[in-house]
Amino acid sequence: MEELHHDKKDHTEVTLRPHGPLVIKGDFEVIDEDGKVIERKHQQMSFCRCRMSQKWPFCDGSHKAAH
Repeated sequence: MEELHHDKKDHTEVTLRPHGPLVIKGDFEVIDEDGKVIERKHQQMSFCRCRMSQKWPFCDGSHKAAH
């Protein structure tokens, strides 16, 4: 698989970690089902894919116990 890297300041990168979270790096907003901004980020955030996190939808590392 080819990896793309950009030098743009406004670049956002989304990575699916094997047996782990979805990690977003860059400048972005997290918006809930009602359209409300619940988080503004300008660096990095991890989202739970296993649904084991006590902080869902954010990853708290709970997936490590399952693997």
